[in-house]
Amino acid sequence: MPIDEATAFMEVLSKSPQFKVLTILAECPQEELTKTEIAQKAGIGRTTLYRVWEDLEKMKAISPSRHVGAVTLYRMNAQSPVVQSFLNITKSLTTVTDAVSRIEQLRKLQDSAKTEFGEAPPAGPSVLVKLLTANANSPEVAKSRSELQLTSTEAESLKGLVSAGLVFEHSGKLYLTQLGNQTAQGAAKIWSSESSQSVDQAISTARVALNLINQEIRRLKGQVK
Repeated sequence: MPIDEATAFMEVLSKSPQFKVLTILAECPQEELTKTEIAQKAGIGRTTLYRVWEDLEKMKAISPSRHVGAVTLYRMNAQSPVVQSFLNITKSLTTVTDAVSRIEQLRKLQDSAKTEFGEAPPAGPSVLVKLLTANANSPEVAKSRSELQLTSTEAESLKGLVSAGLVFEHSGKLYLTQLGNQTAQGAAKIWSSESSQSVDQAISTARVALNLINQEIRRLKGQVK
């Protein structure tokens, strides 16, 4: 399943009344609920609940826990293979959601910054990223201009970085202030190779999770049969 279909997939799946019922029960697996309470918590009507109830019982996804007078209380059957697959799917869906959200945030950040500043980082952010990459964040690990291989334009930007409190210069060597470190991390997310790696990693995570979902769906089909 392609990454760009993940959001649509989750939206369709989450609208299933069976999914809604199992989600409610999974949130409090030990809680005992009446059919009316299940319908209310799941946000579905009683008619809809009764329509899917037989399916849930056939899958052994839900079971009666006890009777109180004429009222039967139910809860999720944690031993059901269907329920176990469902829990695996919801866990993987959360992973996909987080990964897709991260990809979108990184790409929006990249597009916004590159539209304003261009594909190459300005001299100031470039210096900050170089210091961050060199782990120059204290006097003990400060780096010289030659060690950082600063260009003439980058060297000219140092005065502004020092004035802004982003970089300290000590005995001719440079290191990031706490604010400079935070700023450098933001710049690295936009321009450094780590940015592309972060996107690729998020895509890879989403693909793994989607593959797990597909496996669980195939397993579910076999179980339901």
